[in-house]
Amino acid sequence: MSRHKTARVARVLAGALRVWGVSASVERDPAQAGAFVLRTPSGIRMQIVPAAPHGWVVLRDARPPDTHQGLPDLLRSLRHELAPGAAGGRLIIGSEMMR
Repeated sequence: MSRHKTARVARVLAGALRVWGVSASVERDPAQAGAFVLRTPSGIRMQIVPAAPHGWVVLRDARPPDTHQGLPDLLRSLRHELAPGAAGGRLIIGSEMMR
């Protein structure tokens, strides 16, 4: 995954967490290119790893990995787990430069 695409996915993940009201950090995983580590203050830690060609795998301690077909499926799953009370509306991922 290109550096530009990795940065964009990190911004999308961080923005989604903010919209859902979830206090968490999203960091690049130094151990694996294109992967992220999501951490919450309550101790939840998830490793989000790209899976060819367009999917994602979420790894957690003591749980089997979850595989998602694309970014929308990954975001839906994260919302259900981290913010079950958050509105289930659409998250628009635009091509405009995000700040």
